[in-house]
Amino acid sequence: MKKLTFDRLIGAGVVLIAIANALAFWFHVGVLVNLAWILYGAVCLVHPVCPVRWQNTNREKNAVLGVRIAGILCITVGLLTRFVV
Repeated sequence: MKKLTFDRLIGAGVVLIAIANALAFWFHVGVLVNLAWILYGAVCLVHPVCPVRWQNTNREKNAVLGVRIAGILCITVGLLTRFVV
C-alpha cells in the first residue's frame, strides 16, 4: 500500500464523494452522501497530511492544522446538511 500524501487524500475524497453521490442517486438513499462526508472528514481529522511543498518548513504545523479544520468542516457538512430530503 502506498503512503498517503496530500494529493492522494484530496483525490480519494473527491472519488469517495462522487461514488457516494452516484450510489445515492441510483438507490435513492441520500444518507450515503452524508456518510461519505463524515468518513472523509474523519480521515482528514485522524490522519492529516500537509502538501509536500510545506513539509520541513515552519508552516508545516499550520498546514496540518488546516487539514484538521477541513476535516471538522467536512464532518459538520455531513451532519448538518440534509441530502436525504
